[in-house]
Amino acid sequence: MAVQYKVVQALFAVTFKELSESGTGKGKNNTILMGSYVTLLNQQTDQWQLVTAFGIKGWIEKKLLGDSPDLKCFYIDVGQGDAALLEVGNDTNGVKILIDGGPGDNLARYLTKWQYKYYLNRDLRVHIDYIFISHFDKDHYRGLIDIINDDRFTIGTIFHNGIAKFNNQKNTFPVEYNCELGTRVKVDNTFYLVTSFDSIDDLEMLRQKGGMLDLLVEFIDAVKKAKFTGRLTDFRRLDFQSTLPPKRINEKQLLIDVLGPVTKKIGALTGFAYFGDEAHTINGHSLVLKITFGDRSFLFGGDLNILSEEQLIRHYGTDNPFEVDVAKSCHHGASEFSTAFMAKVNPIATVISSGDNESYSHPRADAIGCAGKYSQSERPLVFSTELARSSSVTADKIKFGMINLRCNGADIIMAQMKEAGQASNIWDLYQLE
Repeated sequence: MAVQYKVVQALFAVTFKELSESGTGKGKNNTILMGSYVTLLNQQTDQWQLVTAFGIKGWIEKKLLGDSPDLKCFYIDVGQGDAALLEVGNDTNGVKILIDGGPGDNLARYLTKWQYKYYLNRDLRVHIDYIFISHFDKDHYRGLIDIINDDRFTIGTIFHNGIAKFNNQKNTFPVEYNCELGTRVKVDNTFYLVTSFDSIDDLEMLRQKGGMLDLLVEFIDAVKKAKFTGRLTDFRRLDFQSTLPPKRINEKQLLIDVLGPVTKKIGALTGFAYFGDEAHTINGHSLVLKITFGDRSFLFGGDLNILSEEQLIRHYGTDNPFEVDVAKSCHHGASEFSTAFMAKVNPIATVISSGDNESYSHPRADAIGCAGKYSQSERPLVFSTELARSSSVTADKIKFGMINLRCNGADIIMAQMKEAGQASNIWDLYQLE
């Protein structure tokens, strides 16, 4: 008999060790977040089902179970960097999305040793429908190379912002390049970066010119191999003019709006406003994604900074597409933000992804304070992967600081694991207004 599974449909559910004579639960032993799968066991009553979830056996009310999860977002603790996994629906009617990948192997270890261990142990491939790379800084894409190189994963489309990185200390640095992002030109008293790529072939042509950073060369090799072996379907640049087709999952609409980067045609070339130096320019032209599921929305803005946020505000004028329920804090909680932009985002909750790199001191005090100040809630929520992480000196173990989000199109819950606690009460859990 095949193993059967169900999905928790309630915002969260509890299981019990046993049932009382009157048919009620007795001895709470687990708390399960919305969207989590449970394994059905052979015992049941009219109202109750015996299940296992995360290695714990318990009784759960049948009315809390369904067949397909709604939106789940995992803000993964990758240290000083960004990575998020979104799952909407199930394997037959849903999508899996990765947004950035962090600087190391945390993402790959999480996906292969935990999240998709069930698939991989059965020699099943995992399909990622979309990978979004906000920009090509190491702390946002290095960890994706491991996934792209892994034969156990197939990928629909890799989306990116189209800006490469070079090293002018190399002898092969092309003579026409006048910055470490390529060539910039002056048009109407404004400097624009005009070196970019759309396709894999474009990226390979830039590589052949020389001077490209070694890590980006490694990325190109991984992408070309995945494409050649049929594990990658497409590779595409996005900007504010790009559109992605909406999907309908579990009778709710899933939209991905691309709000940035804002580009300009410079002759036949794509121009990116040059924000004073290379770091501000590549950060400032991060992909800006607004994801809407049902009536709720979520913002991912990479490493936006003051100049780029001001550009976005000017571009959209009186329109405000930035307001969302939950925002991923730009640039790991750095001080490089516009309060006017934060006021437009106006979230209920903010998630900051950062690590223990003392030279950055992220998240900064003003970023945390303003995340609370510029919020639509009377009790703003500010989550931090770094603050959620804990370590045991005696056991020499790290409990990584993932931030969990669940949304059914109308309701949102967010949770992080407590540093210590019993299985029946492991979550520091909040329901958004």
